[in-house]
Amino acid sequence: MFGKNAFKTKRLILLSLVLLAGCQSTKDEVSIRSENIEFSSKQSAAVTLSHRPAAENPINAAKREGVKPAKVSIPAIGVEAAVQHLGTTKAGAMAVPDDINEVSWFEPGYRPGQNGRAVIAGHVDGLDGPAIFWNLTQLKEGDKIIVEGEGEQLTFQVYAMESVPLEQADVSSVFGYTSSPELVLITCSGVYSHSMGTREERLFVYASHIEE
Repeated sequence: MFGKNAFKTKRLILLSLVLLAGCQSTKDEVSIRSENIEFSSKQSAAVTLSHRPAAENPINAAKREGVKPAKVSIPAIGVEAAVQHLGTTKAGAMAVPDDINEVSWFEPGYRPGQNGRAVIAGHVDGLDGPAIFWNLTQLKEGDKIIVEGEGEQLTFQVYAMESVPLEQADVSSVFGYTSSPELVLITCSGVYSHSMGTREERLFVYASHIEE
């Protein structure tokens, strides 16, 4: 994903984080929920925002093609949603669903099940109240995320979570290569900024693929 056009891609992804539109100022509870939620598995060789992804191994990368996701389920918080396949808007931002009860996979990036970090985004709230990822902060280490697509079902296990100010987001890590398949869920968090038209932070949930 990060080759000759790495600089352009990083700018594009940064815009996507800033312009995750639809996260509204309906309740300050969103900022309360996203306080002090950071955790990371001590037993996992987790790559979080403070680290760079490992160098790509072409042999490993060739082993897994991944799937185009059609549905995502998160049993621990009662989430089941259709997955849209979206790229970017005309303005260059990552496109997100108009329906706050749906989620979107960043199609220009990695597929779920492919070596690398597949990214699925959803809103935390809307003008009328809570959205699909309202309870994302309640996830704990070990919770399962199930992705279905192309006749396959993939299971991912949560190992880390953090809420990061936009200006501190390491986009090359969030959207980058890993030597095994991972999934990253993204939604808005923190205090709503009227000047930005969105919340000041982004919540990242990291999950690794497990065989079941």
